[in-house]
Amino acid sequence: MYITLFDAQTQQAQLIRPEQIKTSQGMIWLDVLATDTDWQNFVEQEFGLILEEQHAQDAANPNHPPFHDDTERYEMLIFRALNCANTQLSSFEVDSAPIVFFVYGKLLLSIHNTNKTNFDEIRSRWLRGSRVRAPLSPDGVLCLLLSWLTDQYLSLRISFVEQLEDWQTQMLKSTARFQNWASLLKAGSLLRQYRLGLIEPQQTALDEWRDERMEMDARILTRLTDVQEHFNRVDRDAEICQNDLENLVQIYFSASNQRMNDIMRVLTIASVIFLPLNLLSGIYGMNFEHMPGLTTHYGFILVILAMFGIVLFILGIFRWKKWL
Repeated sequence: MYITLFDAQTQQAQLIRPEQIKTSQGMIWLDVLATDTDWQNFVEQEFGLILEEQHAQDAANPNHPPFHDDTERYEMLIFRALNCANTQLSSFEVDSAPIVFFVYGKLLLSIHNTNKTNFDEIRSRWLRGSRVRAPLSPDGVLCLLLSWLTDQYLSLRISFVEQLEDWQTQMLKSTARFQNWASLLKAGSLLRQYRLGLIEPQQTALDEWRDERMEMDARILTRLTDVQEHFNRVDRDAEICQNDLENLVQIYFSASNQRMNDIMRVLTIASVIFLPLNLLSGIYGMNFEHMPGLTTHYGFILVILAMFGIVLFILGIFRWKKWL
């Protein structure tokens, strides 16, 4: 686990040891990792925070949906964060894991019940000397962490748009047939689950947290509003991607129909051209002894020229009608 102390005067963060907790002045962020099995006893001994049994079970559930609850002693917020390896172009997937937050006095407790999530990047930035925006309260730091987590959702659209462009290039190739229908249909199903099972519950949990806090610092309220606006943008991005995916399928079928129409037009033109030629050759192929032109010395050449003239005449009509 990581114990981070925030100094309100210097707006700096530093790591402290467990024995320094009692004498520390300032707000403390305790980040519990999945490998920390005895964190409940530690929190109870050092901070006096006793969790309700149901909340302790929720904190250990790796499949818990976004959730908010408020008790007389503390607040609980579950936010599902994106995993680190879910934006690969070749196998685009949206996978998330819960991070459980507890706000108790001057303590912000965050719990990771899997190894798929961490705050290493933002914590390292703060520990290197970056100023932490005021107010340095549990609510304020929680909003900063939520904002950082939400930005990861915004980056998903870049990867998905790249995948859509790759699929579009494959679909519009006239020399090859599109083969990735399984991946495309999976992405469509994934986007629906992403919006209904992750984004909307996330928004609901944030709205409930805001509604439960009747009094909130104006700066924290602004920061929370910013987080909610970012998540609304995530929802809009997901909707746009879903519409783009559906449009891509429609474009593919339209392009396929266009190619089929072009093929049928060529076959129709060929049929129209060869129909009178077949008729003419069929007439002269009949086994009558006396037919006009049979005994003519230049009869064969005249028939060939007549066929050629018929072809030019039909092509001229097609050009005039703009069918070619």
